[in-house]
Amino acid sequence: MITQKFIGWKNNQKESSKSQKTYKVAIVHPCAGVNWSGGTENFAIEIAHRLGSDFEIELLAGSPCSPFYYPTGGITRVKARQILQNPLIYSAMSKFCTHPDIVIEHLTSFLPCALRLLKQPADLIFPCNDYGGLAMAAFVRKLTGTPILFKAHTGLTNGGRSLARSLRFHPNHLVVFSQKMVEFVTGLHPNQAVTIIPNGVDIGWFKPEGTYIDVGLKKPIALCVASLNRSDHKRVELAIRAIARLPEVSLLLCGDGPDHNYFQTLGEELLGIKRFVIKKFPFHQMPDVYRCADIFTLPSIDEPFGQAYIQAMACGLPVVATNDEMRRYIVADGGILCDVTDVDAYAATIAEALSRNWKMQPRQNAMRFSWDIVALRYRDLIIQMINQSQQLTLKS
Repeated sequence: MITQKFIGWKNNQKESSKSQKTYKVAIVHPCAGVNWSGGTENFAIEIAHRLGSDFEIELLAGSPCSPFYYPTGGITRVKARQILQNPLIYSAMSKFCTHPDIVIEHLTSFLPCALRLLKQPADLIFPCNDYGGLAMAAFVRKLTGTPILFKAHTGLTNGGRSLARSLRFHPNHLVVFSQKMVEFVTGLHPNQAVTIIPNGVDIGWFKPEGTYIDVGLKKPIALCVASLNRSDHKRVELAIRAIARLPEVSLLLCGDGPDHNYFQTLGEELLGIKRFVIKKFPFHQMPDVYRCADIFTLPSIDEPFGQAYIQAMACGLPVVATNDEMRRYIVADGGILCDVTDVDAYAATIAEALSRNWKMQPRQNAMRFSWDIVALRYRDLIIQMINQSQQLTLKS
């Protein structure tokens, strides 16, 4: 099996104090190493790498993807999707849940992960796979007292319902993306400990300089990175329809999902095979993918954060996206925001962005989200949490 890995793992390990190294942190995502286009999966791998020089890290993942890897067991959501291609199984499962693939992953990985953490206890559990990992961690905490750090990857999507569900498990500390999320959390649970930490980007890896992939499209190329699912919040169809109004612009759609065939047909119908292509790339090739494009666009609604935006800007690409509070914070002067539901206005904004000389503005804006800064905040928070937990144990 070929293991994907992040550039920089070879030479980015540094020594840290013995006291910190004795702390063990278990990071959990059963699909990490299996799905390389997922933001939460790649976050789990990256944070494990970034914290590996400060703590003893164990990454419970679905496939070898890190020096800290330990197999979770269970059925990953990728494998579950193959199982759900059986109409009878899908029909039965879809009656009880909207994302049966994720439910299968949560249920089948619960016991293997819990048993591992009971046999090999950690000082802190950091589940990264939404409520399934959080429920498992809460079960372990009930038996061992191990504190839980949880990051609200879903943001306030669906009116915050996913976040409200996660809060029922009462993580010891919650990480969110914005003050609006803080207000939502404290409105439901006033005593919930919460901290704002943005996502990070490796600015030494995602950069304008370097090789690029030739995808066979005529320049200029607009790039959209998203899961190909008509029922999710990415709204990829809007990007296809906007680019279709710009006869000189091509669209590279990077991703995969259950509606791949639908988007393939729509793109070829509206743009033609010379101006449209769908490709799937492993994560380690993504900097080369961004560098082949001239602009990045993703018209999603209620985007929790949007890792692809900061990766694109770090590679020097201006961004055209939805005009909302989170995108105003992330994109800032690294692109142009608009009402993407007005397809004509969306197309005009893409044309305007392509006509500007952006120089280094997108790159400079992305520097605010450097992983070097973000990882230090996680390190300090984890040390604080473990120290507090140990002090409470001594008092009791």
